[in-house]
Amino acid sequence: MKAMILAAGLGTRLRPLTDELPKALLPVANRPVIEYVLEMLRRAGVDEVVVNLHHLGGAIRDALGDRYAGRVTIRYSVEPEILGTGGGIRKVQRFFDDEPFLVANADTLMDVDLAAAVRSHRRAGAAATMVVREGESPYGGVETDGGGMVRRVLGRGAGGDLRNVMFAGVHVLGRALFRHLPDRPFSCINRDGYGAMLEAGERVASFAARGYWREIGTAGDYFAANMDFLRGLMPAHCRRMTGAGRPPARGARGATFVEPVLIGRGCVIGEGARIGPEAVLGAGCEVGRGCALERIVALPGARFGEGEAVSGRIRTARSELRLPA
Repeated sequence: MKAMILAAGLGTRLRPLTDELPKALLPVANRPVIEYVLEMLRRAGVDEVVVNLHHLGGAIRDALGDRYAGRVTIRYSVEPEILGTGGGIRKVQRFFDDEPFLVANADTLMDVDLAAAVRSHRRAGAAATMVVREGESPYGGVETDGGGMVRRVLGRGAGGDLRNVMFAGVHVLGRALFRHLPDRPFSCINRDGYGAMLEAGERVASFAARGYWREIGTAGDYFAANMDFLRGLMPAHCRRMTGAGRPPARGARGATFVEPVLIGRGCVIGEGARIGPEAVLGAGCEVGRGCALERIVALPGARFGEGEAVSGRIRTARSELRLPA
């Protein structure tokens, strides 16, 4: 099975974090968020993936290479000008064959059985299936009927007695989509693709995701995802990916670790420092003597000076964000 990961976004709501890293590479529990998406696809039986690239795309290519977990081949579609979700998929349409394929956002952590979603898509005889969850999206609505078929997306489609659900960030698609995307470089799959499909009478189904879900859209979301990991809320396969634990940290004599914490490799911890509760330190972080760090996410290479007391922050090697209390 083939899939696409949409990773070309600018991540403007995550600045200044995304001035340094593309959103897809922001580490959650010390693993790039896109690797959790790759693992979700691998578990569903995907063996070929194409990733679209724009903002800091070279960093994504360098980080992932051409294969994931020795089994999933990775290709890339570079977009010198960003094409949107619809235009990005349309650009690589020759990558897909006549079988259903998956398209996933690079910034969404979720626990969903995508193999079951594909089976549901086939049983429904659908042209497309949207993975959805309970609730209403701030970006606009997906509306389904009593049988779970999608009838309206962003106001386009039929009316009637419908209920609002939230798009969860994954599509199961067939080649029928390409008949309905507009013939122009930039388009939105939800507004342009689904709208046209529904108005043409194509069958669009939904598949309910009921497990863990977190979109990394803002700095607050990113911080919360790391806290979710520490609190044991993320799926078990995500925890296995991190190799959760505390590798030995150099210079940690007299340091105190208050669980839950996650310490990356090669960190240097000063004497008498107190780490935690709820602290994630990326690889190579330096913590000065007598520091007190709690409710913090530190990206690789971040430094904390002697005696600093820090809480509710995201710190990188070059910047810091303070989170609301």
